[in-house]
Amino acid sequence: MSARAMSVSEREFLEQTLRAAPTSARRWKEGAENAFILFAILMVVFAAGWWGINWLTRNLAHLDIGLNSAAAPWVVALGVVVGGIYAAVSTARWIRRWRDPRPLINADISGGQVVEETYHFTAAKRFQEPEHGGLFYFLRTTDDRVLVLYDAESQGLGVQGDNPLRSTFKPCTNLVIVRAPNTGYVISKHFSGEPLLSGDPHELAVGPKEWPDSDAYCDIPWQQLETRLGKVA
Repeated sequence: MSARAMSVSEREFLEQTLRAAPTSARRWKEGAENAFILFAILMVVFAAGWWGINWLTRNLAHLDIGLNSAAAPWVVALGVVVGGIYAAVSTARWIRRWRDPRPLINADISGGQVVEETYHFTAAKRFQEPEHGGLFYFLRTTDDRVLVLYDAESQGLGVQGDNPLRSTFKPCTNLVIVRAPNTGYVISKHFSGEPLLSGDPHELAVGPKEWPDSDAYCDIPWQQLETRLGKVA
């Protein structure tokens, strides 16, 4: 790993990323849209529940608490208030968890430095997620660690109905990753050396929450990748 001066194209990449980053106004706008959608869904659920409870009370206790009953305005008001409070609180928590990357991107740009990471590999395996066919590559380093790289092109092909295996992503024995030091954003990846044969992909059997992070080391040993990530025979 070594630091060097940022190139013009690398600076342009970060500046473009900064322009695309959501501003506070955009986050609150999306939060308001999220709150409205959540409130609408809650009202549909509330109406269905109210209908079900009214059906039971009308048939079992001969008591009508439906839309035409005297209790209807109070029931509607209660549903609107509870649904509105829940939607507002849930959205506010969602917005607070939404990290603002702009200060760190600005720090990367003003710092004018990038970090180059050099890797050397001896073998490769790949796994394919079942929904869109996106490919995960697991590359074994010369010091017996496992680096994970996600092939975004393969997923794009799968989404478009094409064969993900037609992706041009081909790992080789040497790799240089260029990162921004503060955000950790990957600016570029460049392979060189001999192509690594990864064989037919294994089906990735774990859910998205258990997928390994891309452009990072995996804590699963090389020999256990199939048993811990693939389908058990």
